[in-house]
Amino acid sequence: MSTPPILHRAQAGNRRKLQDGVVLSWTTMSHPLAGFGNRPRTVGLIALDDGSRALGQLLGTPTIGQRVRPRMVLSSVNENGLRAYDIAYEVVIPVPVNVGALHATPFPGYILALTGPSGVGKTTVSRMLISMFSANVESVPILTTRERKIGDDGEYRYVSKEKFNEYVKNGDMVSFVHLPSSTEERWYGYKQSDLEKIWKKGKLPVVITEMHLLRGLVEHYGRRSLLSFGLLPPGKSKRAMLSALLHRLRERGRDAEEHLKDRLKNATDDLAFFRERADLFDRILVNDDLQAVVEVVRETIPSLREAKN
Repeated sequence: MSTPPILHRAQAGNRRKLQDGVVLSWTTMSHPLAGFGNRPRTVGLIALDDGSRALGQLLGTPTIGQRVRPRMVLSSVNENGLRAYDIAYEVVIPVPVNVGALHATPFPGYILALTGPSGVGKTTVSRMLISMFSANVESVPILTTRERKIGDDGEYRYVSKEKFNEYVKNGDMVSFVHLPSSTEERWYGYKQSDLEKIWKKGKLPVVITEMHLLRGLVEHYGRRSLLSFGLLPPGKSKRAMLSALLHRLRERGRDAEEHLKDRLKNATDDLAFFRERADLFDRILVNDDLQAVVEVVRETIPSLREAKN
């Protein structure tokens, strides 16, 4: 039974949520909870006008930075026919506002981040976006100390470990990581100067990341500067996902069998990261239809949605 203090807090919480706001991130629940119907439901994190934040259902087709307005909607119906209503947020202005304007500290520009385990298709999605929207987006090279491999196709810039350490000491590496391997020394990272060159062209930098590099970018530029997409392999269980990744890794033929063990170990950590740090992603997508993934990314980013390819 609800006591007066509990009811008072609930009412105060609802009053606080009855404000206009701006969409910071959103996702679509394809399998809503019991009692909430069978149709997909879009839920977003809203920056309210008083500076607080709230989670709520989104009505309409949202984008990051979209202005929304609260309204009461039917939330669920229980087995006895009792109807419950909740506060949802309806898109009211079709032109997105700059999310950075919500914060006192400016950031240099947005970064489009594609994160996921090796073999999930990050590079392929990135290439398709750049091919379709070359006037709007540009890939950021990944610096690495590992040796060049058959199948590498321009996504890496190879440097010595000494040169890599020099960039770190000079403060030019905005995010870097050492990935464990039983056979080779592997450092990866992004240079600040490479990102700034792309911003100066008026383009959106595209980075291909894993969990450590993503966290590094967030720590350096702030969460609000990243348009972040997590990519998962198809499969209804972790075992099925890892099996799909192993098949893709073997098919592309870059790694020897001993390297594949390292890849799968890192992939297991990546899958756990998606659950533990969902707050770092604007959307999490299963890459079982490449064209559909590219289209979702395009529709989420105003400059790409309005661009002609």
